[in-house]
Amino acid sequence: MDDTVVPDEPRWPGLSGGRWFGAGFFAVLVAAGGFGAARAHLTQPAAEGRVLAGLALAGALLAFVFGQLVARGGGPDGGVPVFGAGTAVLVGTALGAGGAAAGGWGGRPLAVVALLAAAGAVPAARHSRRWRLADLAAQRAAALLERRIRTEGEVARGTVVRVDRISPEPDHEGRYRATLTVRYPAAGAEHEVEHPLSFPAHSRPRPGDTAAVRFLPADPADVRLELDTPDAPRDGTDPDTPPGGADLPGRIERLHRLHRDGALTAEEFALAKQRLLQGS
Repeated sequence: MDDTVVPDEPRWPGLSGGRWFGAGFFAVLVAAGGFGAARAHLTQPAAEGRVLAGLALAGALLAFVFGQLVARGGGPDGGVPVFGAGTAVLVGTALGAGGAAAGGWGGRPLAVVALLAAAGAVPAARHSRRWRLADLAAQRAAALLERRIRTEGEVARGTVVRVDRISPEPDHEGRYRATLTVRYPAAGAEHEVEHPLSFPAHSRPRPGDTAAVRFLPADPADVRLELDTPDAPRDGTDPDTPPGGADLPGRIERLHRLHRDGALTAEEFALAKQRLLQGS
């Protein structure tokens, strides 16, 4: 049964009317904070004016941050503000600097800063939209490929020839990670591919283990690997089959071939053969 979840066609998340109102309301507060800071700085005594201006700017910053929280798009965008963090910073800068310039603080230089920030917000918004849609499209393409491999892919019997890079410590789920080199037949030729695998401590993979290798004929190097479990019947054999299964001679012959080809050392070959004979 295929349980792959394929995301919907990528689309840019929209804002509800209430969230548009919230974004606009807090944008006005940011501009008003910049204007109030300018008036306080210019009309009050020096020390007191600086304090009031600082409080006004701090209030504008808090209003900006809170407005971003209110305007989160939710849904498929994962809770990221719909216009992106970079765009939001530029818009906030433009509003605050524009309000301060309108209040008479900073004059033309601050007005130029406001215009530059506003102009930069446009390409930033476009880039954010393009990047997000590309990311959603990539997720959908990966899910569709996974479904195709599971529903249309061919299955070949593979053999583990090498186990590398075993993690020294388990992860938070108590599982270790390793990189397996698996050899399998596909399209009339022998293929060898490295594949990451996580496994519990009691089921460490070893050279000579067999696996089901699933792949699309057009790309036999992009595989999905399922190791045979030692305590379960392999290749559909009956549970009462003697240790090693009905295909024991063939599997031992594959180990001999791997040993002759140099893929297994003498020690690895002896260990893998012993495990096959013991059915473990």
